[in-house]
Amino acid sequence: MIARPLIATHVDFTHLTKQSMTLQFNTLSLVVAAFASAFPLLAHAEHRSVDARTLDVAGVKTGMDYEQAVSALMAHFKISRKQIKPEPSPGVNLVTQTRLPQYVTYENNGVKIAVYFEPRVPVDKTRPQAVSLITYEVPWSSQNSAAMADMASSKYGEQSNFPNKLPMQWCAEPHNNPGMGCPIDGALLELSQVRLKLIDPAWQNARIKFVQDSQARKPSF
Repeated sequence: MIARPLIATHVDFTHLTKQSMTLQFNTLSLVVAAFASAFPLLAHAEHRSVDARTLDVAGVKTGMDYEQAVSALMAHFKISRKQIKPEPSPGVNLVTQTRLPQYVTYENNGVKIAVYFEPRVPVDKTRPQAVSLITYEVPWSSQNSAAMADMASSKYGEQSNFPNKLPMQWCAEPHNNPGMGCPIDGALLELSQVRLKLIDPAWQNARIKFVQDSQARKPSF
C-alpha cells in the first residue's frame, strides 16, 4: 500500500479569533448593560437624605418647647388641654433645678402618642424644655402595619434606607449600603411596623455635657 502524502488543511484561525472576540464582546455588553440597569438604584441610594429635625409627628417637632408641643397635639387631634396627660410626679430638672414634667401623653382607642422633653441647653428661662423624642403607636395587626407604612411614605416621602422596610428610616446621612440604615447619633425618624419614633439625641447630649461640666472642679491638693 502506497502511503499518501499528508495534505495540509488550511484552518481559518482568523475567523475563529473573530468569533471568539465577538462572543467575548457580547458577554461584556450584557454585563455592562446589567450593571447600568442596577446603577441608578445604587446612585439613588446615596441621595436619600432627609433632615429629620424638619419632620413632625402629629404636628410635634423635636426642639419645640413644652407649650408648642402641647398646642400642636391639641390642634392635630382636636382635643382639649386636659386630655393631654403630663408626667404625674415630675422630678427636679438637672439644668433648671425646678420640677418640670419630662413627658406628656395622649391616648385614645388604642392609639398612643408620647412626647419627651430634655432641659434646653443653653439655658432659656422662658423656654426651659425642648422636645427630644416623640413616639406614636397603634395596636398591632398586619393591616395596621401596612397602613402605617403607607401613611409614612405619603407624608415623609421615600425612606432613606430604601428599599428596606423593617424598619423604615429617614435621616440626613444614611449609609451608602441601605442595609446599614441610619446612624444612631443623629436626628432620626423610624417606623418599625406599628411604632413610629422621631428622635434628636442632640438635646440629650447637650444635657449630659451640661451636667458633666457643672461637676467640674479644679483640684488643689
